[in-house]
Amino acid sequence: MSRTKLLALAAAPALAVSLASPALADDETAHPRVVTAESPVRSIGANQTEIVTVTCPRGTFAVSGGWLVSSASIDVTGNRAVSDRRWKIRFANEANQAGRVQAFARCAT
Repeated sequence: MSRTKLLALAAAPALAVSLASPALADDETAHPRVVTAESPVRSIGANQTEIVTVTCPRGTFAVSGGWLVSSASIDVTGNRAVSDRRWKIRFANEANQAGRVQAFARCAT
């Protein structure tokens, strides 16, 4: 059992040296480029639904989505990717007055 501990301790300094390597810190290709695509602000009528689709720029992929609403009475009833570059959000306005919605997509290389 002490032999196993000794091997683990002997490997730890080598791991620490490789993680602290300046070459790893300078490697920008290891991190994806992330951008946000957004829809125009759209109106949603009283007691209506609205589907808003956002398309990511060429060379990127849709990885998540988000939204802004003008009222707490506007619910999101769908939020998903519909293709590699497109994200779709479905809004439902449960109020007796119109509101505004906007959809976003996070896009990564």
